[in-house]
Amino acid sequence: MNKLNILLLVLVSVSAFAVVTVQDQSRLHFIALDKAQKQEIKLDQDYARLKLDQARLANHKLIKVAAEKQRLKPPSAGNTVMVERKK
Repeated sequence: MNKLNILLLVLVSVSAFAVVTVQDQSRLHFIALDKAQKQEIKLDQDYARLKLDQARLANHKLIKVAAEKQRLKPPSAGNTVMVERKK
């Protein structure tokens, strides 16, 4: 009977250690998941801001105003040079 009690004590101790280890791993995975979700939200916000900036900068009126401010004009046929790639 004494050997059985010792065996059961060892098994319970191993089981308790396993439970604590699994709970700790679960907690660490949850923390990593939470950080990843926060990073995802931040990246989504950055992407939306960049798309808005891209749409604003691609506005034809804005481009036209900037070109006039810098006195830019479209290239003429005389200013255009054709470059051919050798095969």
